[in-house]
Amino acid sequence: MGRRATTTAGAVALVLAVAGCAGSAEPGAGASTVAASASAAPTDAGMPTDAGLPANIAESVSPGAPDGVETEDVAVVADEEPRMLQVVTVSSSSCPILPTDVRWDADAEVLAIMLTGPDAYADAMCTADLAPTTSVVALPDDAPDAAGITVEISGQTLVVD
Repeated sequence: MGRRATTTAGAVALVLAVAGCAGSAEPGAGASTVAASASAAPTDAGMPTDAGLPANIAESVSPGAPDGVETEDVAVVADEEPRMLQVVTVSSSSCPILPTDVRWDADAEVLAIMLTGPDAYADAMCTADLAPTTSVVALPDDAPDAAGITVEISGQTLVVD
């Protein structure tokens, strides 16, 4: 292949790559969530597709936090469905921290939530930003409804509003 053909092929590849990354002028265009949920936080562009997420137990994952929830680390909020809990974490928007296990300790009356660790995205390129992500999780069968329960998560003890 001659120099001109190589240069042309390279230019075409560059144009296609840039076009594939171009955003839409429409708000929310290209947005993706793992699963749709009427009670999950609003969705925006920027979430990885389900194929890019590590193993987790979330019924749905959405960028952002529910209305009125502000946190710099982690928060838990009762969902509209009493057997569901919204877990809000703050991390890289392209590599969100997600719940991996939920266990109810009936003796202590505490719900323990485990989150993805630093190895979850070992082979990924994560953005250097901090953004909230909301994961909706189902409560274990033996746990009470979400409102008012005590939750241990990320080294903190929180009470669900």
